[in-house]
Amino acid sequence: AVMAINGLVAKTIFEHNPKNQFYVEESFPLDWMYPYLRPYGIIMKINRQPLAELSPEVLQRDHQYWSQYCKRFLGDWLKDDTSIKQITEFVEKVYLRHDFQGFTGDRRFIRDDQAQKAFSKLRNSIGGIYAWRLTQAPAAYRPKTEAGYQRLMREADFAFRQSFALCPYSPEVISRYVNLLLAER
Repeated sequence: AVMAINGLVAKTIFEHNPKNQFYVEESFPLDWMYPYLRPYGIIMKINRQPLAELSPEVLQRDHQYWSQYCKRFLGDWLKDDTSIKQITEFVEKVYLRHDFQGFTGDRRFIRDDQAQKAFSKLRNSIGGIYAWRLTQAPAAYRPKTEAGYQRLMREADFAFRQSFALCPYSPEVISRYVNLLLAER
């Protein structure tokens, strides 16, 4: 009930301020926002009009931004083709065994569980927007072509893999990622 009220308040403020730009960090999903959201760095921009799709340029910009962000924290190893097995090997080595041989990321990040949770949640939220467009959105907001579907699926998958690498003990990340994989056609 509280989130529904928060959603209505946010929507009312948004609608009554048409000349202002709005940005959101998704702590809790507000359903009305999903069609309006696009990645904007570590947060999301609420566009004035619903977006029928997220353009390849928006997806590429988000991909590059988060690749650089993750590189700072984790090192330059998490790529498009990095498997879950490779990520779990990294997690076991760095997070669990504290073996930093070859690690080029930020050791302070690895010791800071609050930072891990926060940045993972931010990345997970963007992955959630992609997953919504793939699995839950009305037809008007789903990819229109097979190529568009595959592109968005790759980006959702990549976002969730990054989010998992940033905070491998986050149940929200694991839940969203598993749901995406189970929904894949």
